[in-house]
Amino acid sequence: MHAETSSEPINRVTWTWQGFLAATSALVGAAAVLLHLIGNAVHQSYLDKWGIDAGQFPKSTDWLVIQGYYGLWNALGVALSSLMSNVLWVIVAGTLLALYVAALKSKWNPLEDWESEMPRWVARWPESVRKGLLLALMGGFISIALIPVMFSLFVFAGLPALVGQGIGEELAVRHARDFSRGCAASKSACIRLLKGGVLVSEGYLIDSSGSHIALLDSTLKKARVIERAGLELQATRYP
Repeated sequence: MHAETSSEPINRVTWTWQGFLAATSALVGAAAVLLHLIGNAVHQSYLDKWGIDAGQFPKSTDWLVIQGYYGLWNALGVALSSLMSNVLWVIVAGTLLALYVAALKSKWNPLEDWESEMPRWVARWPESVRKGLLLALMGGFISIALIPVMFSLFVFAGLPALVGQGIGEELAVRHARDFSRGCAASKSACIRLLKGGVLVSEGYLIDSSGSHIALLDSTLKKARVIERAGLELQATRYP
């Protein structure tokens, strides 16, 4: 007796080094773009919160990527905290997702089901009319389903900017709360800007570039942007 062999083809996923390297390169590229977008949004929103023009403080690509990494790490921590405090909703969402995936994998044929379960008075209609009605109903359902899909795509596309904006604004608020304690009590150290030995301003460093320095003036209680040429920066205390 000969053993019976199945005639159904067996689909196996095979990996090659070339495919693995290509997939890894694509993921690394996508991650770098994502981190760059988040870092740029953090930098922009942070300075906007202080009322400072971010165009005067351009940052390099690697700085933005690193800033985006820290921003994403902070956002994941906030998301994890939210998930832990809403475990019940997470379970419900996971259950609904599992049911949705099961429905996609089912062998449901709408044309066959429509033909077998349609009312008798509809069955008397011409076949072209019945199929036209079915297509119209399916088109209506698809149109309704596209609304949440497009909304999800809209949110996903704007997610890096939203995450970066939220992180930058929260960082500015946290720094402002610390700066309000004064140079003697705050965690951040104050700086002094001198020009020709004369004190120009004293306060907290917000940002700097090759041409300008932004700081919160502790006397005026306002953010200032001062040209860097000829300035001497002094720390007011040890770490």
